[in-house]
Amino acid sequence: MKWFAVNCIYQIVCGEGKHSPQFNEQTRLIHAANLVHALEKVKTQAGEYNTSFKNCEGERVIWKFIGIGSISEIDKPGDGTEVASKILEPKSVEMYLEELKHRNKLLTEIN
Repeated sequence: MKWFAVNCIYQIVCGEGKHSPQFNEQTRLIHAANLVHALEKVKTQAGEYNTSFKNCEGERVIWKFIGIGSISEIDKPGDGTEVASKILEPKSVEMYLEELKHRNKLLTEIN
């Protein structure tokens, strides 16, 4: 058995869907015999990963599985194993670094 990092893409729909389009990309670890099995597993189980709920206005919120954005085999999960990575090109480096500093402060204050 191998591990795969799978990028699952969902459309978030609230009520009748009369809102700004929202999409959620989730990187999930899938344990499967091979790449084909991992893809099959995700396709059959993706609808079960997120449960619907009612928001504060009583509208049903659902995650509609759109498809798989990417899949890659990863080493056996362990301390420091990379699961996901993306390259950013912020419009403002200063704002990006300031937001990062703020997030890090919030995370370290939790502990």
